Amino acid sequence: MMKKKKKIILGGGSPPPSSEIVAYATEGLKPTSKIVYLTIRHGGALKYEKQIREQFYTAGFFHVQTIIGNRISKKELLKGIKSADLILIGSGITLKYARIFVKGRVKEALIKAYHQGVPLMGFSAGSLIMPETMLISYKDNPFGIRVKKGLGLLKDTVISAHYSKWREHRMLRSGLKKAGVSVGYGIDDDSYLVFEDNQPRYFGTIYIEHNHEIKKMEA
Repeated sequence: MMKKKKKIILGGGSPPPSSEIVAYATEGLKPTSKIVYLTIRHGGALKYEKQIREQFYTAGFFHVQTIIGNRISKKELLKGIKSADLILIGSGITLKYARIFVKGRVKEALIKAYHQGVPLMGFSAGSLIMPETMLISYKDNPFGIRVKKGLGLLKDTVISAHYSKWREHRMLRSGLKKAGVSVGYGIDDDSYLVFEDNQPRYFGTIYIEHNHEIKKMEA
């Protein structure tokens, strides 16, 4: 049996995913595969549910489940994660996502799913929680730039979402220093940074901050 590739897909903006990214994320999946969208009930976080469902329906995947992490029991949340063939983590307030998905057995279940070859796709907040070090912009919380522990799927790396829209160049550079990591990725809205078996790929416009230099990648 062919070993599954490990995929982390980091979106710089809000859902839904582009048709190109849906095609990439679902490579090797069957039409009966289960897509799980993890979100929270806060503000407009749920408004993308219909758009996500339509994107996957168009691609031929009809088993799409939305799980509202702060409106469901931990047992049911874990059950949903363990049953997924592809996991999406939505956008919203990053610290709220971290409190639900980056703790205890839920965190362990997401890490296990990734290592078993279940692709993980994040959007904005959902992307920020993926690395070992989670960098939170001062535009995403009232306490300035914050550094927290993330899921741990990417080492020595931090992520900045909405990079050009929020003008996050200075934030990312400051965040690198505060977090003590080597590389920062700034992801534009409608762009995706992908790690396939730890090797980066680019969909759209990505900025790489390393050694006080910025490199722009476009694909």
